[in-house]
Amino acid sequence: MNEPKGKRKNGWGGRREGAGRRSENPSTRTIALRIPEDVAEILDRQENRSAYIIEAVRAYDREQRKRTILGIEISYTKEK
Repeated sequence: MNEPKGKRKNGWGGRREGAGRRSENPSTRTIALRIPEDVAEILDRQENRSAYIIEAVRAYDREQRKRTILGIEISYTKEK
């Protein structure tokens, strides 16, 4: 137990392949965002925030792709 300073036992601690908690769904990721209060209020009203955000992002992406194909240029500004 009394090992000289600077010496460590091998095999304990640190990052190891296969160690740690397994992900429930490896096809998803967790992210954290800072959002304005008005957006937080919208999300607070949703039964399933994740599903709401996922659908909103996918819908936005679909619209962006359509505009790119059609050559339409529209800029979005912050709501007041």
